[in-house]
Amino acid sequence: MRVQAQINPSFESLLADQSRFLILYGGAGSGKSHFAAQKILLRILAGIEDNIRHGILAIRKTQPAVRKSVFRLFEYYINLWKIKHLVHIRRQEMTFSFPNGSEIICAGLDDPEKIKSIEGITSAWMEEATEFTREDLRQVNLRLRGQHKAYKQVILSFNPINRLHWLYEQFFVNQQENCRIHHSTYRDNTFLDDEYRKELEGLEKLDTEYHRIYALGEWGNARNVILTNWQVTDVPTDPWYYDRVASGLDFGFNHPTALLRVGFKDGDVYVFDELYERGLTNQDLISRMRSISFRDDELITADSAEPGRIEEIRRAGFRIEGAKKGPGSILDGIDWLRRRKIRIHPTCVNTINEIQTWKYREDKLGNVLEDPVPLNDDAMSALRYASEQFRAEAPSFAYESLGRRSFATSGGF
Repeated sequence: MRVQAQINPSFESLLADQSRFLILYGGAGSGKSHFAAQKILLRILAGIEDNIRHGILAIRKTQPAVRKSVFRLFEYYINLWKIKHLVHIRRQEMTFSFPNGSEIICAGLDDPEKIKSIEGITSAWMEEATEFTREDLRQVNLRLRGQHKAYKQVILSFNPINRLHWLYEQFFVNQQENCRIHHSTYRDNTFLDDEYRKELEGLEKLDTEYHRIYALGEWGNARNVILTNWQVTDVPTDPWYYDRVASGLDFGFNHPTALLRVGFKDGDVYVFDELYERGLTNQDLISRMRSISFRDDELITADSAEPGRIEEIRRAGFRIEGAKKGPGSILDGIDWLRRRKIRIHPTCVNTINEIQTWKYREDKLGNVLEDPVPLNDDAMSALRYASEQFRAEAPSFAYESLGRRSFATSGGF
């Protein structure tokens, strides 16, 4: 079946690519995720005519993340290309079924055991691949087995945040067999809006490292990172496990709204839940918040620059107040966080992504400035707001109490 599919010219040659691994990496706004969705749908439509059945597994690290991104992308192109009559959509299960038996299964890897029972997978798409572990990729790759008319392919799409990531070693340092790597930037996306294009181009004046990662799509270097004292681990999600719980809320619309739930226990900080979504009105946000079981003593500290939004949320029945801003408040919050061990639940993928690249600004000469880069920091702002309550209530302890240990993101504590 023919559809009016507008593909960015940079990606057109990849439509016919049959490599076992197709690596789509590069800068923000390059269109790589859109292309991955387009390629998968076009393969399925061609398979309807050629009697080739496809079983596609499209995944993010968590179920909420896949629903807000991958699942919505497929729905977007199904509607745009006017092929809804060919698709049976199960929104609860997040699946798309086609007349010849082809299927797209959207799933989160909150529990890696989920995918082990899925049979008949011919290809997979791992969106935001930096969220995954090497073992996640191995398990996904093992699902692609058996005799099929369709070629088997794993698509990995991501921004190259940090050279220390295992993806860099596996696909860029070593020569992976049967692999094609495609690099793209915002300049390759002919459909990008001018406002976002200007924002990316403005990064050069803001910070050279962020410009390299998000505009030029080059692998980042782990330098001048603000927080290294953190670890991703399976922390308790029951808010009553902690001595104190606080929430931090950073408002957004074009940028994400970030709500982090943070526990404090035995002097350590635990990020155990996050809400992170673009395009939320205040009513949307309140609706999302009603599904959260806040503790009775849990206070939400929000960006005080939005007093109207804070008041509306308060009138909806939530305990909320504005953050206490002032000279040095950001640096004070950072200093407090740097003197604690921070543990993050694996499902808080946006917090994990941001904390890896939250860094101090650099000028064009490479001089490090004392203030953070004001970009990709929505969850980090929410973390600072939440910690404000702990800073006021919890007894302080000296940096020496941590033994002046050097914490690393890869090795933990």
